[in-house]
Amino acid sequence: MSYHLSNSHPQRWATGLNLVAALIFLAAIAQPVSAQAQDDWEWRGTIYAWLPTIEGKTVFPTDEDSPDLETDTSNILDNLDFTFMGTLGARKGSWGFFTDILYLDVGGNEKASRDFTIGPNDLPAGVDANVRLDLKSTVWSISGTYNLSANKQHESDLLLGARMMDMKQTLKWTFNGSVGDYPLPERTGSSKVTATNWDAIIGISGYAFMGDESRWVIPYYLDVGTGDSDLTWQAMAGIGYQFGWGTTVLTYRYLDYDMDSDSLMADLTIKGPMLGVSFQW
Repeated sequence: MSYHLSNSHPQRWATGLNLVAALIFLAAIAQPVSAQAQDDWEWRGTIYAWLPTIEGKTVFPTDEDSPDLETDTSNILDNLDFTFMGTLGARKGSWGFFTDILYLDVGGNEKASRDFTIGPNDLPAGVDANVRLDLKSTVWSISGTYNLSANKQHESDLLLGARMMDMKQTLKWTFNGSVGDYPLPERTGSSKVTATNWDAIIGISGYAFMGDESRWVIPYYLDVGTGDSDLTWQAMAGIGYQFGWGTTVLTYRYLDYDMDSDSLMADLTIKGPMLGVSFQW
């Protein structure tokens, strides 16, 4: 199997541990929420439009007598076929829950491409490929929350829960050119790679409010976790404005996975700007 681990793997673990320590420290020093907190459920829901770029490497197995194919996702994927994403959170007193779901259906074609590794080697001279890569992914996070602070200037929650990533990638190829005796897979073929990861996560989310009427808001989110993945983390921050009917937010979201060495998918990153509309009731 062709698989390459990033040299930054130990540093990623160190970064994750530092983030966990920082979150625990914030929880320890946070002032408790006022005893006058409402006993009724407070709800917040957000629908997002996300325009991400996807980076990562995937090894596609072929038949037993042929080497694996490895391709860089970012060199092929360029068409967003369908997406849905949204969040829902609720709080009663200091305790609550938060859930976030993301569905991506992305596809791309490349003609006369050489963005491949065959076994340990690149494509031989005089050979290229027409390829089609389709990626379907569902990323679902669910957490229990504990309110750390709630006032006119700031509110924040500590999160503890899990994130699931279910991903399917399908590669179709046709090789062109003079192959000779080079050990290529069939000239025309396809391969599919699927993975479902569950990871425990800990994080913090909140809003900072600005202005005399607290109309301007700065939303933020940060989590880190591990489990089926060696390390996963997610960060989001931006700016928004509160209207009478709800809040519009413009943010940047970064989701990163460092996969286990047994996985056919190596490091995966989904990142890009998001525009959302949030409602409270």
